Amino acid sequence: MLKLWGRMSSINVRKVVLCAQVLGLDIERIDAGLSYGVVNTPDYRAKNFNGLVPLLEDGDFTLWESNAIVRYLCAREHSPLYPQDLQRRADAERWMDWQQTTL
Repeated sequence: MLKLWGRMSSINVRKVVLCAQVLGLDIERIDAGLSYGVVNTPDYRAKNFNGLVPLLEDGDFTLWESNAIVRYLCAREHSPLYPQDLQRRADAERWMDWQQTTL
């Protein structure tokens, strides 16, 4: 099962949760960050030295940064949300980067 560390008050965590829901994936979400703490523990910092959320665990594989997680999940599921056509993919990535820096 996929584990997602992060709090729902984070737009970046919500983005990953929405992606997982659209893809029909079951995820276990673990509250972390701000008032939940966790992110400064040695165990969490070993997984993500930045101490930020979200953090995804897929078996032994660990990934942080919300856009990287969304891209990974879409590629893992061969989803049209992350198109194979390079121009369409570039357009999707542009909007993801815009969201990251603007919202």
